[in-house]
Amino acid sequence: MSKIKIKKLILLGTYTVNSIIATAQTIPAKLLTAFEKKDTSLLSDALAPNFSVAGHTGEGADFRLNQIINNYPLKAIHILSKKKTSKGELLQMEITDAKEKTSTSQALVDPQGKLVHFSLFDQLYGMKRKNKSTLRAVIPFENKNGSIYLQVKINGSEKPLRLLFDTGADGMAVSQQLADVIGLKVTRENSASVVGGHAKIQVSDNNTILLDTLKLGGQGIAIFPEMGRDGDGIIGNTLIRQFITHIDYDKNLLSLYDFGDFQYPGKGTPVPIMMPAGVMILPGQLEIVQNKSYPGHFVFDTGASYDLICFRPFVRQNRLLVSGFKPEAQAATVSMGVSSPTFSGKSYQFTIASLPAMKNLPVTLMGGSAANEQWKPGFDGSIGVRLLSRYNMTINLAEGEVYFSPNKLHALPSDFLIKNYQFGWDNTGQLKTLGRVGATETPEGIQSGILIQRIDNYTVDQLTKNPAFIEEIQAKAHANSISITLADNSTISI
Repeated sequence: MSKIKIKKLILLGTYTVNSIIATAQTIPAKLLTAFEKKDTSLLSDALAPNFSVAGHTGEGADFRLNQIINNYPLKAIHILSKKKTSKGELLQMEITDAKEKTSTSQALVDPQGKLVHFSLFDQLYGMKRKNKSTLRAVIPFENKNGSIYLQVKINGSEKPLRLLFDTGADGMAVSQQLADVIGLKVTRENSASVVGGHAKIQVSDNNTILLDTLKLGGQGIAIFPEMGRDGDGIIGNTLIRQFITHIDYDKNLLSLYDFGDFQYPGKGTPVPIMMPAGVMILPGQLEIVQNKSYPGHFVFDTGASYDLICFRPFVRQNRLLVSGFKPEAQAATVSMGVSSPTFSGKSYQFTIASLPAMKNLPVTLMGGSAANEQWKPGFDGSIGVRLLSRYNMTINLAEGEVYFSPNKLHALPSDFLIKNYQFGWDNTGQLKTLGRVGATETPEGIQSGILIQRIDNYTVDQLTKNPAFIEEIQAKAHANSISITLADNSTISI
């Protein structure tokens, strides 16, 4: 290469670096102008694609930014110092409000010089970032086939409640009957998605909850006429909005840390998340049959007891029901207030972002109905705990990511269907029934949660080591009855 070309490349590289620095340095001025003119559009070229406010991205971040720009009395802002990090440049900023009160905030600027997050904005919506992350609580949980149940006490009541940790829900909720028992005071009404559409629900504000040794005040609790689920209610994204939340399925422990500099435990992979409307969204790739890949965005839903469901708009757009998919069971489901027929079967594989693909993953596809043809959920499906529980996970909303580490369940075969019965392994390596798809349980059938010793001619150990035996049994089941040996040595034919 000639000296002229080398010099040209050096100059080009210098220009690129200087332009990024210049862009970062202009952020305080752009912020101040936007506050003075109360116009968020003046920041459009200064915000990163993953810009967030208290973990909310997209429309959720836009709404909160607009509220802040129009209401916060910012008078002056300037950079105190800069520090390079693996994710960009961290700016230490001094903020002066209309009352001449000064404070410091941190802003993360990506390598392109765009604003990723600003701790002032986060703090105004309840997310506090500290320099050092500290452990706040270690809470044991009940693991029911991957579903996480936490013991919670509300407002000093001695009655322990069993609440489902449900990241597919925005906050806490209990039934009207339970609210009456523990004496929740209704402070307002709100609109919520329920079966059949929307309805007015009651809300109780400023409650105190106790999780093991951790006490949290100022909590809002929605009150539904009926909850229609196992347990006493749900605890949604209340925790992940306040803490780095580590889920250890190997030990059945939930650990909560302050937001701040944090070292993820174990070997794993960070996956970016979006949160445009109160729930976390992960990028995924579905292959119904090999070499036919369909990208989508899926809800991170620890409140759902399945592996994966694809919503009707995504199924219709990609013609998934006629893509080579072979349904093994048919049922119906209600999601976001919309009732739909569903078809359950097996996919070739499913991949969450850059994680290794999950082979032979069960998938449920929503069929069409009069109720769902105009449905626009805003995402393509939902990832449930039967898949998620194969990882120990750290949810870090402040950094917009979930850190996935394979756990003991990860190496075991995927869940599978035989004549409408769903089977799967738990985190101790035991095979059990998970329920029936499209059919109610009967006394003469196999009840949910029953441990299995043998299916047809194969022991659980043989099925674990050679999943091809599972496919052999499934093929046989199309025309023949299958013998199931339970833990007590009794046998049932299905």
